[in-house]
Amino acid sequence: MARTDKPHSLDLALQGGGAHGAFTWGVLDGLLQEPRLAVGAVSGASAGAMNAAVLVSGLVCGGAEGARERLRSFWKELNRSGREAGPLIPMIEAFPETTRAMSSWWNTMFGDLGTAHGSPEMGRELQEILRKVIEEHVDFTAIASAGAPPLFISATNAQSGTARIFHKQDLTTEALLASACLPLYFPPVTIDGKDYWDGGYSANPPLVPLVLESANDDLLLITVNPQLRDQTPRNAAGIVDRITEIGFNQSMRKELQGLFLLQSSIGRTRAKDGLIAQVERLRFHEIHDEETLAAMPAQSKLLPVRHLLLTLRDAGEAAARRWCETSIERLGKESTVDLASRFGPG
Repeated sequence: MARTDKPHSLDLALQGGGAHGAFTWGVLDGLLQEPRLAVGAVSGASAGAMNAAVLVSGLVCGGAEGARERLRSFWKELNRSGREAGPLIPMIEAFPETTRAMSSWWNTMFGDLGTAHGSPEMGRELQEILRKVIEEHVDFTAIASAGAPPLFISATNAQSGTARIFHKQDLTTEALLASACLPLYFPPVTIDGKDYWDGGYSANPPLVPLVLESANDDLLLITVNPQLRDQTPRNAAGIVDRITEIGFNQSMRKELQGLFLLQSSIGRTRAKDGLIAQVERLRFHEIHDEETLAAMPAQSKLLPVRHLLLTLRDAGEAAARRWCETSIERLGKESTVDLASRFGPG
């Protein structure tokens, strides 16, 4: 008799981290090659938002292989556009062993990569380059279609500090630009008369909307920002980088802690529907590679250098394959990671 097992539907939450989002590209590429899995709802912030929108566009227009090809093309074009935008990336690519030295030289000559420009307006040209890459690779009509996976993208209201969650029906190029708008480097993105900054500050990635609006009980978190650092930074650039990293992790940590608290308080209520029942059934999973990502220079998040992107992509695919080998059979049954210990108070 033919095998009738259906792929297990899995929700994906994609953390942001600049060029380090190439790690998530690799993870997604690995998951898309696994016939036992199907993509459910997807959420993302910043680079995670880009990956999420490109992923869903590809799935709707060409299935798993279409999604793999569109992600590959997106990151390739991001690298090509970065090379044309200035001299630093071509120099690093010509001499990859000197990445740290090149970053130091650039800081000395043109200003610190870890601190603000004279004005974020100087980043408008790069923002327009990103706009073109988005428009070439994201099919918003496909994303908004009835059969497309639910999609949740965050941006941060610059005045209130609150998160705005864009659903697939109202997702636009402006929303994706807002989700990836680092305020030290780019001017705010104005939508409906309000200014927005990077979604990583308020929901990185959005988790509660994913739980509320998806029928799936398995949630896979793909993280790119290291939780722990061996040393405390002592210079201005390192301090700014770590503060940003902590902020981007903290928004995710708070959402997770809220879900953990609710799960632990449910007890024997056994609600059949609503938020309580959804949270009670929720099973957590995570793919990360702290060792590889922690070893990357902090400045590399701003530099889509080819060898860096490919190294991270390969690391992500390898991490996805390891996770599949150990965790797929446990989907639908139990969590495969203790996120309460990893992201809880302490």
